[in-house]
Amino acid sequence: MSKLKPIFGYAWAVLALIIVIATFAGNRYFSHRLASATGITVSPRLTGGDIMRTDDHGSYRAIVHRPVFDGLIGERSTGFIQIDWESSGALPPVVAERIDLDREKPVRLLVRLDTRTAAATATDDKGSGLAIEHVYRLPTGWAVRVILKKTG
Repeated sequence: MSKLKPIFGYAWAVLALIIVIATFAGNRYFSHRLASATGITVSPRLTGGDIMRTDDHGSYRAIVHRPVFDGLIGERSTGFIQIDWESSGALPPVVAERIDLDREKPVRLLVRLDTRTAAATATDDKGSGLAIEHVYRLPTGWAVRVILKKTG
């Protein structure tokens, strides 16, 4: 028995070392499997929401995300819509995108971005100005979030 204790001790140490090495080597795989098994997703308030449509403008493309009103428990009274402009080269000095929101009342927006100054403006179909939440510089272009208020 006195000879078996060291053998089991060393075997346990080798097994623990293999488990530790496998855990570090497969960290990316195990983390993705764990996250997908739980069903947890990233909040649309961080990602900008699902992509509603993509418009190709030749030298660049505009990606329009769905309006996001998601909250922790229910929907919020204010939200945003995010528009991404991506290009493999340089974007034009001024880019603009028309957006039709299909809610209770159809709302049309015009969002303009000056890529030289990072200044964005948004107006609705009545000509009223809308607030810009933030302008983001992306590795392949720009993103703008326009604040929306829920109607009804």
